Amino acid sequence: MKVKLLSFGIIPLIALSFFTYKNIVDVEPVLINSQEQINKIAEYANPKAFITPNELNTLISNNSNVTVIGVLNPIHMNPAISGSFTVWRSDYSADQGEYPFEGMRADQKSMEDVLSNFGATPETTIVVYAANNHHDAGRLYWQIKMLGHKDVRFLDGGLNAWVGANLPTGNENPKVRPTQYRAPKVSENETATYEMVVNAINNPEWVIIDTRSKDEHTGTVTVSGAYGPGTITSSQFINWSDALNEDTTLKSSDELQKIYGDMIKGKKVIAYCQSGVRSAHTTMVLKEILGAQDVFNYDGSWIEWSHAHYEEGKHQASVVNGQKS
Repeated sequence: MKVKLLSFGIIPLIALSFFTYKNIVDVEPVLINSQEQINKIAEYANPKAFITPNELNTLISNNSNVTVIGVLNPIHMNPAISGSFTVWRSDYSADQGEYPFEGMRADQKSMEDVLSNFGATPETTIVVYAANNHHDAGRLYWQIKMLGHKDVRFLDGGLNAWVGANLPTGNENPKVRPTQYRAPKVSENETATYEMVVNAINNPEWVIIDTRSKDEHTGTVTVSGAYGPGTITSSQFINWSDALNEDTTLKSSDELQKIYGDMIKGKKVIAYCQSGVRSAHTTMVLKEILGAQDVFNYDGSWIEWSHAHYEEGKHQASVVNGQKS
């Protein structure tokens, strides 16, 4: 009887473990026509800012000077690209207490330390990727570009496309000799500040794009970390994910032009979201794919703006769809 009871108990345990694994490891493989992907990227304003899974695999196989960084939430336990380094948001965000709210980017020294630990130099090709939504890779892309690093590339389709192409995973975070990475040319040219957003409201020279979900924009949902619901006055809504195909790869330049073209034509653009992550992805799309010049990611985004409005009572931080008094 004891043997039977033990055997009976193992089966549901194995089933439970498999169920748990399947629900934690959530990366969905996607199959992509490599040549079509190459042709699509060739039409982008800056095709060198993007890379396909097969192209990245060739770089790695040729022992090129390449550092691959995956922004992967450790909760999901997704397999990393073989030989890549993995980070999560806290690794490149400001230290707790540095600001009265969360979500701001890390300073220059912290970013230099991250890249030094990964053995990168200013001459290294740095490739960033994420899983499923890929906006986190867009955020890291934006932060590294602000250091003045020239060769930064975004993996189109991310880990999903890599796994779909049956390319190797595992053996992440290899031991490397640390470098003394120093930012080639730090620039704030793609960063919007609170003051910039205040001055852009109802200014015909500017357009402010809310890249969050529709429910966040309408104020029916307040994401944890924000201080209240709503949207910045005069901002226009285009969900960041509108730039993606169903398989999570980026849309063609023609498709993206139809989505953003009329709204940004002849305008300076500020993109924002909850904490500058989704909006960083939109900033990359507008600059690197559509070739827009004056595009700025609002680092503080809705967290900072809602803090100014609800906590500090600043009348300049005007809100639409907010709390009714």
